[in-house]
Formats: sequence, structure tokens, C-alpha cells
Amino acid sequence: MSQHEEHGPRVLKHPLISRLFHWGLIVGFMPAAITGFLIWLKPFGEDLQNLIMQIHIVGAGILTLACIFYTFFALDRIVAFTRRIFTFDERDMAWMKVCGGYPQKMLLGKTIPVPPMGKMNSGQKQMGIMMLIGGILLIVTGWALYAFLPVAPKVAMYWFDMVHLVVGIVLGVSVFAHIFLGIYNWGEFLCMFGDGTQPLHEAEHHNPVWVENEIIRVKANASVPVTGQQHVR
Repeated sequence: MSQHEEHGPRVLKHPLISRLFHWGLIVGFMPAAITGFLIWLKPFGEDLQNLIMQIHIVGAGILTLACIFYTFFALDRIVAFTRRIFTFDERDMAWMKVCGGYPQKMLLGKTIPVPPMGKMNSGQKQMGIMMLIGGILLIVTGWALYAFLPVAPKVAMYWFDMVHLVVGIVLGVSVFAHIFLGIYNWGEFLCMFGDGTQPLHEAEHHNPVWVENEIIRVKANASVPVTGQQHVR
């Protein structure tokens, strides 16, 4: 008996290209974020701070390349992602009022009713907007500071530096919180960093609107001519 038969049907939630991009974010952004805080706070001597700066640049390079490759090879995923994160309705407003029920569950041990969500919940949408806009600002200002700091107008570089610092702090703290919640939702974490599939019953629990409106059922080993939809096997 296959794993899928034993544990019930599974749904493909994150295709390979998206999972590879997330690994690129982990390998690139995390070192850049941690070293960025150390560059800002300057807790060490000059030699170690210089090494930290070099690690920061390498991490930024990996992050930038991951974003470039993802744009070239998965532009349709970026379009779909952008459409999702900027689509809000009354369910999202209700979800945000109770913070998805996480504070009540984690701090009080209470489970409260939460509005049904699509593929992304309202918190993930907000994080997506921050990552999209903040990531662009970090990459643009970071490489501008790296390449043009000695020759560009000081006023321009000052504001580039301030934007890079403020956005980096906000995005860095938000990403650490995102990782914590991702690990807390262990099934979703395994889905993103595993084979991209999730048990159908989990998807129906966390993303019922997505399952109802966007999932189609196919037979094992069958070809699927339909694009733009996720599939259950």
C-alpha cells in the first residue's frame, strides 16, 4: 500500500519551483537578516564586523539570484501570488479581528471559530505583501549602497541607508515570527519544505475555500491537461 493510500488523499499545495524558491529565501535571507542586525548593532571588533559584512553580501547575493530565477521561471506563480495577497474580503476582516485564533489557542488553550480561508490566510497575505514590497526595497537599496556609496550624492545614500535599515528591521522581525508560526503549523511547514503535498483533510481544515473552489480530483498516474488548478491524488 502506498503512503498516499495509507494516509488518505493528498493535495499538491506547493510545486517544486516554489519550494526551491523558499529554500533560496532561507539560505539567502536568513544569513543576510542575522548579519544585518549585527552590522546595525556593531557588537564586535573591526575584523569580525568585516567578516559579518562579507557574509551579509553573500546572503544578499543568494537572495537576489533566487528572486531573479523565480521571476524568470515562475512568473505565472508570481502573478497568482500577487493576486492572492492583494485580494481581501469580509472573511479576511473577520480573520484579522481574532488574529486567526492563534493568540487564543497558544496563550489560553482555547479554540475559537475562525472564518474559512482560501489557499492563504489573512496573516499570510499580509506577510506576502511585506515580503514583496520589502524585498524589492531591500534588494534595490542594498545593491545601490554596495555599488554607488562612494560616488552617489550623500543625501540619496543617506535615505537609501535609512530605508534599508528600517525595512530590514521590520522584515527581519516579521520573518522570524513567520518561521515560528510555520513551525507551529507543522503540517504546513512539512508541506513547503517537503514534497509540497498536504493531507486533504488538513487542507480542508485550514484552507476550505481553496479546496472547494480550486482543487480538482484526478486518478493516480493520470495526465492532467488543466493548468492553474491544484490536484488531489
